[in-house]
Amino acid sequence: MAGVFKEAVLTQKGIALLAKVQASGAKIELTKAVSGDGGYSISEDLTARTSLKSQKQKFKLAAVKRQNETNVFIKFLITNKQDSGNLASGYYIKEVGIYAKDPDEGEILYAIAIANENQWDYLPAYNDLLPSTITINFLIEVSNANSVVIKMEAPKQVNTIILADDITGKKYKIGITNGVFYYEEVDD
Repeated sequence: MAGVFKEAVLTQKGIALLAKVQASGAKIELTKAVSGDGGYSISEDLTARTSLKSQKQKFKLAAVKRQNETNVFIKFLITNKQDSGNLASGYYIKEVGIYAKDPDEGEILYAIAIANENQWDYLPAYNDLLPSTITINFLIEVSNANSVVIKMEAPKQVNTIILADDITGKKYKIGITNGVFYYEEVDD
């Protein structure tokens, strides 16, 4: 089942940052995405959050697109294999957030979204074979700010990947060389 999230909301600090940008003409710099497994009640005020309840990982922003005068679409990949350390214990993704740089306070939780009850994606621990990834599409409101700067680094590209046949157990290497897609059987 694909995780289903409720509408994302700006935090109070995110709203304050928008006000600063509107008043000063400064820029909003989005810095990272985070995920966690914190639980929330229906009546909880998400705007008061300054962090996720139970943050498990952080991620670089992979793609950003301004959709119109007030919305920015952000994409990031949640993965169990990262340069900063592989995921040792799996978890249900119940909360995601976007951070921004406030000129006065430093990095703040700008926006947050929580998953619908029992509609969470599970991210398993990394098994030293194949990474698992979940793509998150996140829409945030930037109001009538003059400009938004997105600080992002492209994720590392995968050159080759090793896959195992579920039935035979044989392993295959898949890759691209000079624009030509190939696969070949490999030994353990």
